[in-house]
Amino acid sequence: MKNHNINTIVRKNVIILILLITALTSGCSQEVKDEQNLVVAVQHGVTTLDPAFLRLLNEQYIACNLWEGLVRKDLDGSIEPGIAESWKISQDGLMYTFKLRRNALWSDGKPVTAYDFEYAWKRALDPSKDSAIVFMMYYLRNAEAYNKNKCQKDDVGVKAIDDYTLEVTLQNPTPYFLEILNYHTYYPVRQDIIEEDPNSWYRKPYMMVSNGPFCLEEWEENKQIKAKKNPHYWDRDSVKLNSIKFLIERIEDEAIWTRYTEGKIDFGYVIPKIVNIADEIASKKNNVNVDNSLTTTYLCINSKKEPFNDIRVRQALELALNRNHIVKQRERTEEVATGFVPHGIPDVEPGSDFRSMGGEYMSKEFTEENVNKAKKLLREAGYDDLSKFPTIVILTRGSILSSYIEESWENNLGINVELDVCKDVLFAQKKDNQEFDIIINSWIADLADPINFLGFLASENAFKGLLPSQYYDFVNSSTQTADNTIRIELLHEAEKTLMDSYTVIPLFFDKDAYYVQPYVKDYLKTPLAEIYFRNAYIEKKDSTKK
Repeated sequence: MKNHNINTIVRKNVIILILLITALTSGCSQEVKDEQNLVVAVQHGVTTLDPAFLRLLNEQYIACNLWEGLVRKDLDGSIEPGIAESWKISQDGLMYTFKLRRNALWSDGKPVTAYDFEYAWKRALDPSKDSAIVFMMYYLRNAEAYNKNKCQKDDVGVKAIDDYTLEVTLQNPTPYFLEILNYHTYYPVRQDIIEEDPNSWYRKPYMMVSNGPFCLEEWEENKQIKAKKNPHYWDRDSVKLNSIKFLIERIEDEAIWTRYTEGKIDFGYVIPKIVNIADEIASKKNNVNVDNSLTTTYLCINSKKEPFNDIRVRQALELALNRNHIVKQRERTEEVATGFVPHGIPDVEPGSDFRSMGGEYMSKEFTEENVNKAKKLLREAGYDDLSKFPTIVILTRGSILSSYIEESWENNLGINVELDVCKDVLFAQKKDNQEFDIIINSWIADLADPINFLGFLASENAFKGLLPSQYYDFVNSSTQTADNTIRIELLHEAEKTLMDSYTVIPLFFDKDAYYVQPYVKDYLKTPLAEIYFRNAYIEKKDSTKK
């Protein structure tokens, strides 16, 4: 009886021990799993995640983690097969035939087909949709013609041959077309979903299917967008994160920064003005980084309005602008812009640079002589008494950069300047309606080619009628030639024409400041409008941070 009791006690203890080990093991597994939840702070103002219409940087950062095109980028930033497992290119460079993966599925488990791509591309080109970034589709045969109501939808150079074969025909040979295919307007979308709710399908997690490594789980207006791992993604075994929470809160930048320093945010772009970026980089305390970015921040002057319709006035404003001071105040070791296209964009010869080959159209230096020349030009334009010069209203999203420009013109010329500071939606509306004297804007490249900068300006409805007509001629001619040498020459001429008009005044070539916790590994951030978390994972977090 005694031995039986002992055996019973031993068995009970063994069971308890097993249960305890199981609980502890399960707890550890759960802890590791829970750590794979990334929190990313981006600027507020997300208005859409519809690939055909999104255009804000925040929206692109989110979308490229929800969708995948025919191609994608590897960890080195090079193009590799995405939904298309292979492709063939015709000898003349005009036709691409893509074979899609049969295991590529939407987040609801349905197959991704060639018809989804054909529908998505033609939808983006639909002239009734008025997409602001539709020019990125003009590489397809008859795409621009269809978008401008000059031909039928079926004339566009994209056709699904069967579920897994997509035939694409270009207007002209485009050596960098595979790079273009990574742009969000080339993502597939589902016709059945969109037709059910055309205006807000992308906001509803139960409707918004996507085909990338993550899918929408929650959209809390002006607070957060949460994405979870897509269980049906064809390469799901490479995806280590369980979720990404994109913070889009309308709160003070200082509050976001505090959360980051407390370890509650893992990656972010929201840096308050009280943070000295140069000191942060030097100290390495908070892992703040500044990377090269193919981005130009610039002014566009409304040349339709007086007194800005006089080139002497526009040139005077450029001469009296102390851009060195602006760059210094930003503390990012950025470069004063001397042309519109930044460094890092290839020219014709391998290893050559478009900006270097084009030279400097505007001086990097700012001197008293600049101010004297500016005043002389204004006198020639009829403004002997600068106190009577009309007040300049600058349309801007933020007041910090604008205040430096305001300071330059008021101090150097005695001209009164007012700032019209608007949030993203109102800013876009006023921009599109040309409700500005001068606007501060920026363009970050979608691909490393000068056409992306110069073609963007040429297609921007907000600037129609403001830029020289010859500029449009050069840009359009560049898209019609298959000779890359001639194409680049035409784009150099386009940029020269633009700079000589002083309608667009480049300020500086941006560098991208962001912060990331040291335990976040294998994310891909490119000089373009891209940040990929497909391969990212969270190493063991610092246990001292909660």
